[in-house]
Amino acid sequence: MRPLDAVRRFLRVHDIRDTAVTAALSGGADSVCLLHCLRACREAFGLRLSAIHVQHGLRGEESLRDEQFCRTLCTAWEIPLTVVPVQVPQHTGSLEAAARECRYAAFAAHADGYVATAHTASDNFETMLFRLVRGTGLKGLAGIPPVRERYLRPLLQVSRAEVEQYLRDQDIGYVTDSTNLTDDYARNFLRHQAVPLLQKQNPALEQSAAETADILRTEEDYLAQAAEAAYAQARQPDGSLRGLRMLHPALQRRCIRRFLAENAVPAGYSQVTAVQELLESGGRLEMERGGVWICVSRGILFPERPRTAETLLRIGKNCLYPGTFVEAALILREDTDKFTSVHKKFTDFALDYDIIRGCARLHSRQPGLRMIPAGRSHHVSVKKWLNETVPPQKRQRIHYLSDDSGLLWAEGLGPAAHAAVTAQTRRMLVLYVHESDTQCT
Repeated sequence: MRPLDAVRRFLRVHDIRDTAVTAALSGGADSVCLLHCLRACREAFGLRLSAIHVQHGLRGEESLRDEQFCRTLCTAWEIPLTVVPVQVPQHTGSLEAAARECRYAAFAAHADGYVATAHTASDNFETMLFRLVRGTGLKGLAGIPPVRERYLRPLLQVSRAEVEQYLRDQDIGYVTDSTNLTDDYARNFLRHQAVPLLQKQNPALEQSAAETADILRTEEDYLAQAAEAAYAQARQPDGSLRGLRMLHPALQRRCIRRFLAENAVPAGYSQVTAVQELLESGGRLEMERGGVWICVSRGILFPERPRTAETLLRIGKNCLYPGTFVEAALILREDTDKFTSVHKKFTDFALDYDIIRGCARLHSRQPGLRMIPAGRSHHVSVKKWLNETVPPQKRQRIHYLSDDSGLLWAEGLGPAAHAAVTAQTRRMLVLYVHESDTQCT
């Protein structure tokens, strides 16, 4: 589709009239084409048109060249331009993703009205392919939405080749980002290597993908609405879900995914399908985060969270869980041999009493517990240790001891390195865990 026709149709279909529109302008072919088309439609649709250029400064002189090109272009076309310099963090994650976050933050802070971005059918197909390679669902395969909140993508039905032809026909120049010419980024690799091979099988690949994306977006929207209604009907006041077994598997999965998300549990494919199987078999399933159990009983899906228990440690008998006691004894280092022989039937752990800061608290499992165990040089995730060494039925009855500095001791894992008994230890705190028929008081 010709770019100008596509933009006119987009504005008409989505009723974008008599409003402010800010075009995201990089200086590349796609953004220059979009700005030219919006300028041509400005009077007919009553658009208060402006442009915004985000200066990342990542490519040195080339970045400055791009900024100057945008300034010159907007002056010639009499379009107000805002240039926003940003500092892209380069220490975490993907630089490409970090730059994108900076752009959208700049749009949010400095752009008026709608923000029009120059994503094309070629970009959309690359996005669909990229998500397919990484793994996705229907929403991901639907690609880039034409409208999302205040963001407009008027060129989604136009290929990159059609954009470039339009600019040649109009004798309009543009700049080229040199990083787009390399295969350093995964998207560039797909663009330069995979897409040309696929286009040999179907020369109209990008247009076919645009039509497929439109179909998938429509069906995704329908399923999302159906799942919303099903979830509202299934959800009970106590947070449980009833009647999921009667739903189509597609709606089951969407309801389960939302249920897991509401309970702060990862909701990937493996977790969702595991819960789906639980609907048929019944029972309990421990999820990865926070020790949450997902349970099904008589067709009812509900979360079961471990009982959070905590008590200040006292010398003598301590109880967190019915039938289990932790006895704490304070002894001098020279009395160690005698004391141990008396209590050798118990499982004992010892730590340096004098390093305790503030109040020592005996407690049940909590999210995010970490420590460096005695004899090791690196932190250990308590969750990972539990999953690898402790049977599931025992994980919710493990005892932990913490002070104001953090975790000091974990039952079965031992003391933290900084709390371990050394040659300089004067007083030792010894803990004995044992079973008893006596109830907690």
